[in-house]
Amino acid sequence: MAIPMQGAWTVSVKSKNAAFAQRFVIAGADSGNGTYAGDVITPAVLVTGDNWHIQIQNNPGGGFIDSADQIKFPTASGGQYQFDIESNDTGGDEDFNDLILTCSTPITATDFVVYGSATSYSGLCFFPCRRDWLIIDSWAALGRALTYPPIRKAIETLYPERVRVKPIPQPDPPPFVPMMIPLDENRLIPPRRVQVIRLPGENANRARARPTEAARQPFRVRTAAITDVTAGATLAIDRVAIGSILDRVIPICTTQTLAGFPISFEEYDRTGTELGGGAYSGTGNRENLGQTVTDRNGNYVFRFSRSIAEFIEESSIDVGTGEDEVVQSMPDLIAKVLDAMAPGGVAFESAPYWNVPVFKRVDLCFPKPARMGCQGGRNIQSLGAIRLGISDTVFDGDGRITCTDMSLSDVPQARCAAWAGKVRLFGCFIGSGTAVTQYTIRHRRKVGMGFGAWEFYQEGMFLQKIGFLQPQQIGPFDRNLEVVNGGGMIAAKAYDNIEQNLAWAASDWFLKAVINTAGGSPAYAPSPGTVQFQIQGYDAAGNFVVGATDTVTMYIDNTIPDLDLPSVQMGAQTGGDCALFSLTGEPDPAKLTVLFKAVQNRGFLGSYSLTVRKGNIGGFPIKSTTGPAGEASGALSGTYTHGSAVNCGQLFGTRPPDEPLADAADYVTAYIIPDSGNWLSPDQPFCTFSVNVGATMRRTNGYNSAEDSFGPVQYLLGIQQ
Repeated sequence: MAIPMQGAWTVSVKSKNAAFAQRFVIAGADSGNGTYAGDVITPAVLVTGDNWHIQIQNNPGGGFIDSADQIKFPTASGGQYQFDIESNDTGGDEDFNDLILTCSTPITATDFVVYGSATSYSGLCFFPCRRDWLIIDSWAALGRALTYPPIRKAIETLYPERVRVKPIPQPDPPPFVPMMIPLDENRLIPPRRVQVIRLPGENANRARARPTEAARQPFRVRTAAITDVTAGATLAIDRVAIGSILDRVIPICTTQTLAGFPISFEEYDRTGTELGGGAYSGTGNRENLGQTVTDRNGNYVFRFSRSIAEFIEESSIDVGTGEDEVVQSMPDLIAKVLDAMAPGGVAFESAPYWNVPVFKRVDLCFPKPARMGCQGGRNIQSLGAIRLGISDTVFDGDGRITCTDMSLSDVPQARCAAWAGKVRLFGCFIGSGTAVTQYTIRHRRKVGMGFGAWEFYQEGMFLQKIGFLQPQQIGPFDRNLEVVNGGGMIAAKAYDNIEQNLAWAASDWFLKAVINTAGGSPAYAPSPGTVQFQIQGYDAAGNFVVGATDTVTMYIDNTIPDLDLPSVQMGAQTGGDCALFSLTGEPDPAKLTVLFKAVQNRGFLGSYSLTVRKGNIGGFPIKSTTGPAGEASGALSGTYTHGSAVNCGQLFGTRPPDEPLADAADYVTAYIIPDSGNWLSPDQPFCTFSVNVGATMRRTNGYNSAEDSFGPVQYLLGIQQ
């Protein structure tokens, strides 16, 4: 894979230990582009440019091909930053010493070099990589955090607005802005720090007049805190209790190397509230600094420059009169895992790494991105994290999915579920006898007992190419292909097959499509129903490749449950916009008559329930009873019972056959009383209540829990003695 670079570097050959001819190619630079012999006698090359890349190649006899490569972490010595790029050619060894390049650049006051390893984590755990902070970096993590009282209290204290907002189910949500809770000090954000750069005395006036030239002068750097930042008040956070929770759950985490992923960096400017001691909000101004790509080991090196003139700060740092010093703020950095096919082009963003000096190791950690590798077997490898071709993944005849694969903690445990949202289709053609260089995807909808005609899928695919700041298109392109084996060439919509192409980020190699199940162009899912998708590979000449065809059948349903709760009565007392019921004259306990609906007409409900909350107490247990004339009550809840994955069952909710007491509009009347006692205890003259109806729906995009929650729809009322 090519190694991305930023800024000016000198590239030289450190050593060669290979029988095959070696060379390196520099591209995308302002100067220094070209192909250079991989020999120690090759002169060093000075390369300049904002964003460029190096690719090492070898010639095993049939022409030059790309070598595998990896980087070593940089060092600072003798006024230079330098690091090695090691490569392994197609020979029999795996020693990564066939050709080694050294990249070096002078240490300056304005060039920052950050480096480190990137990992991902998965499982029912919290952020495992920074023990001095509890970092909540996804909706799933927030949901888990709120189940632990000490963590919930901390979130309610620091982020009350984030607790009150109930997320709308989104199969492919935008990036989550992380929340940061300090665990080792009584401060929400570390104090801002600066670097004090001492320049040579004879150049003092020049440096002050033209601060951008200061970088070219010899210098010394020390750091200092800005003393006028307000510290927050004592935090009402039980850090010991939170720490004990993390100690229990972190061992459940699974971590792995984040190899071949594009990472971008932003400089974050703290808001006035954050500078005044408030919690991190993520709403400060940001500046895009550029991007890099992790190597095969998840390692990266990233360089960016800051002009001293841009970062001169008014501060109360002790700089003596006559001293030749310049004050430069230390940047706060945010890292992002890029995903061209995700909303906004970002899969995840990190919490800030505060006060980064000019040379710093920053190890990155993110939730596991939406990526799958090639495991062999069939051409369609997986839909999201749900692997195909294994016994734990079963489709019924209409494409409902049941997944019982527990080999990884983040695989959806679907039970006869529909597909919804944006579904990532991963596949590979590595096992094909003929090299597959391009592919098509076609779709057809089920009509009656059969299927309609095949149509070409033609959603745009843009993925990350090394050395390009913007994602590059891999299709669809208009080409002539042998779509039917043995047939003639016809016009088709094709995509380039980039798998194992080292010019592209390895994280994107096997992503063949992101299927928008809500539509498509041309439309393949205008309403709920069954759709087939077929992938087919072709060689460079456009010929059909035998064995490079695979088909998957999916039942798609992007509708939501129909929830309604139009009326609540207590005996003869009717409700209304400001419902107020009196227990006077009512039996003990008083009966509430509730008319409600919870229906999903294709049977994909996971559950539905009628519940009651009382005041600030929370959940209030209820049970059903008979009506005033002895009428039977409708069921207060229902739960899907899974039987066969091949002959799927259904749960429709408050309609036949699940609810025989439902009316023609699928409403049912329930008669409810408290599980014990009356609605009010004798010492309570009044209290507010809410009657709620909610449901879950069995559907997945290949990554979620396979059950989305909807509701509650609420009916608010008051009860008095």
